[in-house]
Order: sequence, then C-alpha cells, then structure tokens
Amino acid sequence: MTNSRWFLACVGVAAFGFTGCGGSTEGHAPQPAAATAPPTTRYAPRTDLMAVKIPDGAPAHWSAARFPPLKSVRLLPHTPDADLATDLRKQFGKNILDPIVYEQDVWMPAQADRLARVLDAHFGTPAAPTVVVPELSHIAATSTVRFDPTLGLGANLKEARKQFAKAKFKELEADRQTASEMKRELKLDDAALARGAVLYRRWCMQCHGPSGAGDAAYAIEAGPMPRDYRQGAFKYTTVLVPATAPKKAGLGAAGKPLRSDLVRTVRNGIDGTMMPAFPSLTPAELDDVVSYVIHLSVRGEVEFAALARAIKPGGDDPIYEGAEMDWLVVQTELAVLYNWSVAAKHPIPVPAELVMTDKERIDSAVRGYRLYNSPEFGCGSCHANYGRAQQLKWDIWGTIVQPRNLTLGVYRGGRKGEDLYARIYGGIAPSGMTAFHDRVTNAAPGAPNKIWDVVHFLQALGDAGDRRRMQERDAEIKFDQ
Repeated sequence: MTNSRWFLACVGVAAFGFTGCGGSTEGHAPQPAAATAPPTTRYAPRTDLMAVKIPDGAPAHWSAARFPPLKSVRLLPHTPDADLATDLRKQFGKNILDPIVYEQDVWMPAQADRLARVLDAHFGTPAAPTVVVPELSHIAATSTVRFDPTLGLGANLKEARKQFAKAKFKELEADRQTASEMKRELKLDDAALARGAVLYRRWCMQCHGPSGAGDAAYAIEAGPMPRDYRQGAFKYTTVLVPATAPKKAGLGAAGKPLRSDLVRTVRNGIDGTMMPAFPSLTPAELDDVVSYVIHLSVRGEVEFAALARAIKPGGDDPIYEGAEMDWLVVQTELAVLYNWSVAAKHPIPVPAELVMTDKERIDSAVRGYRLYNSPEFGCGSCHANYGRAQQLKWDIWGTIVQPRNLTLGVYRGGRKGEDLYARIYGGIAPSGMTAFHDRVTNAAPGAPNKIWDVVHFLQALGDAGDRRRMQERDAEIKFDQ
C-alpha cells in the first residue's frame, strides 16, 4: 500500500473511533462496552493503591489479618496498622500512586472512564476474554490522527498528514509483529481463554479474585497474600533478564515467568502457602487456565502501566485523555507483550546436578556453608541466623515478606536442586532477593559450581542429620539459635 493510500486508510480507521471498527478480534479492536453495561459483565477498573516501586524502609511488624498494608492506607485512621499505613502514606507520588484521587487536573474521572472502555475493547470481559493486537493501520491512526474541533476538516487532515509523515512505522510494525508472535506463543487465542476463564472461576477466583488482584474474601485470613497478577510480575520463575534489556513499560521483563513456570506452579502448588496443587487437572485444562492467568496478567499490567503514566506523566507527555489515552493503551500493550518476549528468550541455564555419593554431597554442603557466610555471597545479611531472625521487608506489591527461614527446609519455589539453583542464580526480583549468577560466570575453570554448593548446603540445613554430618566434617560449623 502506498503511503497516501495507507494514510487515507488510517484516517478512515480514526473516523470510526480509536478503539476500533468492530469485527474479528484477531487484529481489530472491537467497540468498547456501553457505559450502561452492568458492572458484573466487565472487569472492574482498578481503584486500589499501586506500588510502582518497592517501598522505602522496612515494616516494623506483620500486618494484621484482613488488613493488607495498602488497604490500611485507604482506611486510615480506622485500621489496626496505622503506623504501617502512615509510613506508606508518606510515599505517595514516589513509590505509591492512587488511581482515584484526582489532584491538580492531572488525572480526571473522564480519563479513568476512557481507560476502562479501551481496556474492554482490547481485553474483553470475564465471560468473553480476548487479547487484541491491533492491525498496523489502526496503530498508525491511533498514533498520529488527532481531530481538533476548533479547526476545519482541511486543517485537521493537513496536521494528520504531517504527523503521519513523522511516525516511525518500521518500529511500530516490528513491535506489532513481536506482540502477535507472543500472543501465539503464550496461547492467548479466544478459544483457549474462554475455556480457561471457566476453569479459573471454578478453581482460582475465590482466592485470586475476578481480575487477578489476589484480594478475594477468603484469601487474606492468614498467610501470604495470593499473587496479584496485575503488575506482570511473579516470584518463582526460571528467567534472568539482563540488566541491559530495554524496559518498555511497567516493570519491564523483570519477574516475567516462562509459561512452563506457571504450569509448574499450578500443577504443584506452593509449599508453605495456601496455594494448593491441582494434580487432577488434565494437561489441556492446565494449559487453558495458565493462558487465562497470563491474560489477566497482561491486561492488568497494561492497566497498571497506563494508569501510572497518566497519573504521573513525564515532562514531555500530553494529558492522556481522548485519543491520547487510546494511543497510550496501544503502546503499553505492545510493550507488555514485548517484555514477555524478552523474558522468554532468557531462561536460566541450570546445569545438570552431578551424581554424588553421600560423602561428596556433604562435602559440597560444607563448601556451601562457607560461601553462604562469606562476603562474596553474604546470604546472612537478609537470612539472619539462617532466617530464624525476623527481618521484615516490603515487596513490589506493597505487602510484607520475611526472608525464608532456611532451617525449616520449606521453599515456596520448590525444594528440588534445580528449583533452588534457579532462585539463587536469578534472584527473586519482586521481593528484592539478589541474583548470584555472576558467581558462576566468574568461577575458575574446573572449580566446583558455587551455586550448587550453596544449594546442597540449603538442602542439608533443613535436615538435622545432615547438619550433624556437616559439623562432623568441620568443627567450626555453627548453627546458632
């Protein structure tokens, strides 16, 4: 298509509205739901507080049951955790944003309504979920066409043509291609999502909630909060994204899992939490429910990142209303799917565990003990007294975490050697756990794998007999109470 014909096609798309002309959901955004649609037929717009960074400082104590910290901020002063809430309230505008407080005309109710409508157009409803990757003509129109009612048609077309000439369509086309490929790889087709939505409502929604917020009524009675999918971050992944990878939206690719990571979590559950295993799901059902979880995560992160940008725009940003909001959502969706593609390209290389005699395993654990307590690893700075000392921290969701008590031998990401290796190698970005991959990269050729030594130490640490065997090997080993 020539540039002139493409320009006319884009203007035509814009004439029907920036959220699409209807029709198939494969490449064309459908019309948004009517404003009068019953609220139960759509995903509820996000209104809870948003932690855009791990909060500063450290919580003084655990939060009370049924009072997650960010919820307590909303309830001030009527919360049992007024001190935690006050601490977080001081971080508004920096680490925490509020999507329903409209200040200085920067974020307005009309923008919130527009955002909700565009999200409906791109991601459907709980009963009819979809992930729409718009056609390039729609992307081009949304990015360039702005109708100014104070100008005549000719002047608007002239301005649109000028903006069209400036647009970087090669980059847009590349981003769209990447997004389309990730939609296929992540199995986000409409049929899979429809099946997954039914399974999710049957098995998952009572804890993770209809939008994946992890805030359902039965989820906060005790123990850690169920995962909030909406920031696009997960803790127990086998991915390590290079620090040099572009961060296009939200948290970037940090915390993005492989599909296989989510399959493993749903199949096996998470030890030490209320997340059960689902061994009765067939492989096809498991595949479908994971597709729906990814759908909720992509939708939630697009909403999260667009809200954050609109509430706190950068110096050169426009006010995100009308067509600017439509374009913000399109850019953000492409960026979020791009981030999933970056994560998929960087699985953690877990070397095969050597077959060892019992003596060799304990010898490795002794080496791991020394590494654990060395300045090179410094694990005790967070896991004080092997995790028995309470040392509470904030995580990226604005909830409270405690570095694992390693003497218990209970690991939420799994106790197998490859599970622990991935946690140590790649860290746990959403909770601030350090990655130690460079300890392997810089190891001398032929030297023992330091991370496997630490893994064997952690496995031995949770076993009283193995602790005794380590002390028999080295009298200087101490496991202080």
